[in-house]
Amino acid sequence: MGEDLTLIIETEDGVVRRNIAPAVPLQDGVERGIAAESAIRFAAALWGMPDFIFEPAHETSGSGVREVGDGILITSGTAVMIQSKSRHRPGGTAERESNWLTKNIVKGLKQGEGSIRFLTARPIAMENRRRRRVNIDGAALTWVSVVVIDHDDVPAGYTPPDLPNNAVVMLRRDWEFLFDQLRSARSVAGYLRRVVGENIELGTEPVRYHELALADLGVEPPAAPEWATSASITVSVPQAPLEPAGSLETKAHFLLRIIQEDIALSRAPADDELTRIDVLSRLDSIPVASRTELGERLQSYMSEAKHWSKETLITSARIYLPVEPGEFESPIVFMVASRLNDLAHMVFRARFELLHYDYYTVSSLTELMTVGVLLTPGTKSGRAWDTTMLAAKGDMDLDPAYVEFIRAQLDRTLRSR
Repeated sequence: MGEDLTLIIETEDGVVRRNIAPAVPLQDGVERGIAAESAIRFAAALWGMPDFIFEPAHETSGSGVREVGDGILITSGTAVMIQSKSRHRPGGTAERESNWLTKNIVKGLKQGEGSIRFLTARPIAMENRRRRRVNIDGAALTWVSVVVIDHDDVPAGYTPPDLPNNAVVMLRRDWEFLFDQLRSARSVAGYLRRVVGENIELGTEPVRYHELALADLGVEPPAAPEWATSASITVSVPQAPLEPAGSLETKAHFLLRIIQEDIALSRAPADDELTRIDVLSRLDSIPVASRTELGERLQSYMSEAKHWSKETLITSARIYLPVEPGEFESPIVFMVASRLNDLAHMVFRARFELLHYDYYTVSSLTELMTVGVLLTPGTKSGRAWDTTMLAAKGDMDLDPAYVEFIRAQLDRTLRSR
């Protein structure tokens, strides 16, 4: 899929050089179009979590069964319909290759439009990359149509035809770049929603991304909300980070992903799969640029808890609060405890309930969801840490006297940093 692309980026701190790798080689012995579709889904599942990536749906008609789309990414109310178009033997004139690109991009856009119509007509059971079937209500989602082009020799200067206002066209290399840069399904979906309908030269998606990344650096941080306490710190981070995800401290950055994987692999009734995916997507709402700091803080708590030799329980908490919560934004409490016992469960639940109560009081969201994660030294063979998760939505109907009691208790004993 071509040679490396090198970008020279001028920033306030000097010149930054970025090498954009070519698309990964396709599987040998497999028809190119099929291999490309598989590679596109694999890239999204590898960095964006398999839970958010769904295999093509199937439509039954009089002539048989046809696939609907070449893959679908679903997270936090956004669905990305993927259409893949592969050029088997490029090498003709620039005009011939341009004509092929235009024809197939238009075809892909029409196919995407039809697939979205099919999936919004009624709820349908779909299988994600975890091989779990989930009922998806397409009518409740905001759709983005992406045509991913697999082509080894795109003519210089080629620009796709005019796009619908919900569509993006890019090379397979650039699709892989976005997931490698952000390593978050929700962040990639958010980026795609930022650029839909904006037509650019095919193959320059990394340029557009870095232009947005530079623009994000100049965005003024939001003012602290009225409900913020003196212990709160308001932080503004770019939606499109200039640095690749985890490039500074990989282990700390990917601690959140490890927590997500623990939750994804835990046992749950089949009927709860949508709730699990919802929780995973809300954890994925923590900005990419904030994850290294979060991981470093949790690692320090975990080190302290692991070496705590006293009989008493030690707990530490890190709280994430969105300043302007949307429908798919959640307050999240991460707690580390020195052991997993009844007292740890009680303290964790009390802190979780207090966070939900307080944030629900100041939020306008009647269906607000709060997520809690408890980390404790592993009790199972081969595991350094165990993960416990709580989630609640809407009014928990807590007694005010109980709320004030746990607030007083936690204020005296819990460290929230």
